[in-house]
Formats: sequence, C-alpha cells, structure tokens
Amino acid sequence: MSSSNRNNNITLIMKLPTINKKILNAPFVSLYWKDINGTAEWLSLKDAVNSKVTICISNGWLIKADKELHIVAGDVNFNSDGTLGDVGNVTTIPTVNVLKIKKIKI
Repeated sequence: MSSSNRNNNITLIMKLPTINKKILNAPFVSLYWKDINGTAEWLSLKDAVNSKVTICISNGWLIKADKELHIVAGDVNFNSDGTLGDVGNVTTIPTVNVLKIKKIKI
C-alpha cells in the first residue's frame, strides 16, 4: 500500500473494506471484566486479606457470548476480494467474570 502526504492529508491508493453485518455479524463492544490478581512476594496477613481483583476492559467484536464464555476479537483482516480473512487479538473471558458490556457504534 502506498500513500502520499499532501497538506497533512493522507491519500490511500487502495479501496478500504467496510465491515457490515453481512461480513461480520458481531457487535463492537467495550467489555468490562474482572481478572485474578496474584503475587509471589511476601505480604502481611492484613495486606493479603485486602487484595483486590484487577478490572480490565477489552474492546473489539463480540464474536461469542454464552453462559460459559465471552470472546472478543480486537482485530480483523480481509482477503483481496473484500471477504473477511482472519480475526486477531482474541480474548476469551469466562462469563462469570464479565461485569458490563457497552456496545460501540462504528
């Protein structure tokens, strides 16, 4: 792919693909979830008892959501004919860890 910089504008030579429900029937979301938090260091009992879980946010297409798992794909690529190629940066989260899902319009 080549590009040129004219007056701070970038001109792309190739047609960019668009994502629609026909290509990828999955909502784009911000998924809030809780993860384990561990340490290998020595802690006082007071500090250990006050440990917290880590709150995480994963953004991407929610490609699966059921009673067991929520799976988010952060990246997609396309074949030369414009069809969906692969998904990447896939995060698999146990449903019991999901705190909130916010749909993002793209």
